[in-house]
Amino acid sequence: MKNFITISLLLFSVVAFAQSKTIVAGWTSLVQPVNVQNMQNWKFRASAKIRKENDNNSKCAIWARVDNIDDTTGFFENQAYSNIKVTSEWKTFTIEGNINSKARILNIGAFAEDNGDFYFDDFKLEVNDGKTKKWKEISLKNSGFEEDLILEKNWVEGIGRNKITHVKNFSITTSDNQPFSGKKSLLIKGQNIIGNMPHGKFADVNGIKMYYETYGEGEPLLMLHGNGQSISAFMNQVDVFSKKYKVIIVDCRERGKSTYDKTKELTFDIQVEDLKQFLDQQNIKKVKILGWSDGGILAILMALKHPDLVDKIACSGANIFPEGVTDEEFKESKETLARLIKENKDGKNDVYIDLYNLDLKYPNLKYEDLKAIRCPSLIMAGDKDVIKTEHTVKIAESIPKGQLAIIPNSTHSVVVEKPELFNSLVMDFFDDK
Repeated sequence: MKNFITISLLLFSVVAFAQSKTIVAGWTSLVQPVNVQNMQNWKFRASAKIRKENDNNSKCAIWARVDNIDDTTGFFENQAYSNIKVTSEWKTFTIEGNINSKARILNIGAFAEDNGDFYFDDFKLEVNDGKTKKWKEISLKNSGFEEDLILEKNWVEGIGRNKITHVKNFSITTSDNQPFSGKKSLLIKGQNIIGNMPHGKFADVNGIKMYYETYGEGEPLLMLHGNGQSISAFMNQVDVFSKKYKVIIVDCRERGKSTYDKTKELTFDIQVEDLKQFLDQQNIKKVKILGWSDGGILAILMALKHPDLVDKIACSGANIFPEGVTDEEFKESKETLARLIKENKDGKNDVYIDLYNLDLKYPNLKYEDLKAIRCPSLIMAGDKDVIKTEHTVKIAESIPKGQLAIIPNSTHSVVVEKPELFNSLVMDFFDDK
């Protein structure tokens, strides 16, 4: 399911962070929440100056999200997943949107993903009540970063919604290195983040270029990320598993650095073919697979379609038909898709639309189909997962060599919430002969 930035991932949909928690991740965000309850049904535009250095085609951008009174999400856009081009020269980037009738908070933020030095300056927020053509500027705290950056006071690291998160692989400071105006700008610096490493390679498979990285030696272990994620989703796993296995991590098509064919629908079947061709190219005859979310779905499908290739699978937060998610998640996904289609100006939401359609339409398996899986299969989920617990249990029960692990006090993001427990369970399962 979704791990979008709203960034869950790409949309902040399902990644859950505890208050003031330090995590390992491939992206971070800085946000300033603005109360807009007296501006409902108004228009807004948010802008900032951005540039970057020392990057390897990494992403940085501004983002905006409306949080409604009923805790649902209204408008959302993260320009990192549009066609913007950030270079070493300062450039202005702007997001325009609507503050809906249930709006409570408008979040304005800076986003950075992967390794690099990302600079932001002169954030600006304007609103228009629709009665005149005149825009009114709303004052933002420390918008030009001339004052000391006091996190949790004028800007908050994380995604808003009172969820403050420090990401270990990023530092957030002010910098006097060529600010756009004044004496300082914001600097977000990312280091040692997998998915953006110098040894990464591309493989030509099934009409796309698939990006991948390898770590360690031994039996091959393929790690598959979720819907709106990339290789960096497994930053908490690589060091542990690469001590025993040759860990191979790929960016699935239309995610991370991998390309895609816009003329072909994004489906799980086409991704399975991508993976089959990739493994053939790597001359891999037998592989273990660890999949999170949509990556878990791919692991199940690989075990069904290519049983001779798959040794074992471990899946966290996978479903085998769209209604396997909670009713609330399914309803919100449909509403979000409708809004993204409606607001899809100049194709800016094309990737989002593809990703939402993928999980709303597929896969279309039945429980009895899983009886054909021959390999040992560990089926996992958090007890507060967006996947229905009864669905996870039924999947494990339907696989002849299925094992079940419902991890307490955890969500769809158990992979990052409880990495030591998660890694131990998976390692024990893979090691068991």
